[in-house]
Amino acid sequence: METKIPFYNLLNMFLTGLIFTGCCIILFNSQISAFIELDFFKPINEINFSLETIITVCFCAIIYEIGFIINRIGSLLGDILIKIKFIPFFDDYKKLNESKKQFPIIEILSREYAVSRTSMTLFLLLTTISCIQGKWIFIIFLLVLTVVFYISMRKHAKKIVDLLKT
Repeated sequence: METKIPFYNLLNMFLTGLIFTGCCIILFNSQISAFIELDFFKPINEINFSLETIITVCFCAIIYEIGFIINRIGSLLGDILIKIKFIPFFDDYKKLNESKKQFPIIEILSREYAVSRTSMTLFLLLTTISCIQGKWIFIIFLLVLTVVFYISMRKHAKKIVDLLKT
């Protein structure tokens, strides 16, 4: 049996993890620099190509896993937003599957909803970390992005619910 990771998942998880990691490097720049300058890392300057490759592959796997974790946190957050009625929801999965045949766009809307949910969660987490670091300009920027993706998520959910009610 051949197992494939869908391109959407690979891209969504990897990019989410990469953005999170990149922003954390910006937010914790001085701490990361101090950490890298420790005596422990001095022998790493003599790394050969095969070890660099292993480190790069491990780093990519870690980035993907971070993106996956953020995606799962987003799923939980989405459930909470649905429960408190901040996001419209239609929980008849039989009707959903039947409607996918009639309205193929539901599949795309569902995917876009999930991407927006993951992005909203990413920027909400980064906003929280920025608050801890006291980076106020970054906080405002990330908070705006969080709101933009919340609105996008809500819009996609509403379109799905409206299609299911027809």
